[in-house]
Parts: sequence; structure tokens; C-alpha cells
Amino acid sequence: MEEQNHDCFLCRHPILRHTLIGILVFLGAFAAFYVVTDWHFKRMLDPGVQMRKMEKMMMREQNRIDKMFKRETMRDYQLQKQAESFMRVEKNPDNYKIVIDLRPFDNNEQNVEVKANGNVLTVTAAGETKKHGHEMITRVSQNLMFDENVDLSKITKIREGNDYIIFVPVEE
Repeated sequence: MEEQNHDCFLCRHPILRHTLIGILVFLGAFAAFYVVTDWHFKRMLDPGVQMRKMEKMMMREQNRIDKMFKRETMRDYQLQKQAESFMRVEKNPDNYKIVIDLRPFDNNEQNVEVKANGNVLTVTAAGETKKHGHEMITRVSQNLMFDENVDLSKITKIREGNDYIIFVPVEE
């Protein structure tokens, strides 16, 4: 037996039925959106979550600073090693011998400047090189402090091959 209920109000008004279904779907979607938004804002405003986020940001920032510091330290170390490869000082019983490799300085002794001020000798060398289409300027300056038994007014300079040698006599 088939029962049909012809007294159904919504069965006789299909436009009203579709309108009510649309309103119920809208209210359900609004309720779901409200619940998800409420959860999100409660989580976003939770002090524990914010502290963890801040801690992560601070750790990332600290790591970036550490990497930058290591990079700068390594670059300074490499520059110091490079400067040591350009210029070296040897001590003999009768003089100090400062040997400068001229190859990075255009192989020209005129690119080396030597100044004496009291018991401090300043050696500055500069040169220009072109690599891979880029122009690089190499400039090295080193201050050498000597004892009182050295007379910087009597220094002599000679060139031997690619080396520029400065002799600083030691007085006894």
C-alpha cells in the first residue's frame, strides 16, 4: 500500500520548499564558517602559540645573524691570509727584510708606497686586475712597528724578479 500525503504544505508549494532549503544551507554554511573562524582566532590569540611563533622567528633571525657573522669572519680571515701572501717580513741579524710580491700589483714597484713615521713603517700596495669581465682593485696596507734600534731613515729598496724587497737596517 502506498501512502500519499496530499496534505503536505511544502509539497504543494515547491518555490517555498526551495527557498527554505536555500536558507537552511546558508545557515549551515554560516555556522560552519563561524566555528572555523572562531577556532582560528582563538588559536591565533593563544599566548602559548604566539610565544612558540616568536621563539621560532627569533631562532631564525639568530641563525641568520650567526651565518652573516661567520661569513664576515671568514672573509676577514681570507683577506688576512691573502695579505700575508703578498707581503712577508724576515728578520736577519743585521736587518729586517720586507718582501712584497708585485704580481697582484701590476708587477710595478711604483704601485708600492713606503712611509716612515717614528718607529712605524707603513707599506701600501695597490693594483688593478681584470677577471671574467670585472675589474678588481687590490689594495693592501700594513703597518710594521720596529724597536728603537732600527733607523727607518736608512731603508733601501731593490727589485728582484717579481719581488720588491725593502731592507730596514738594525743598529747595534
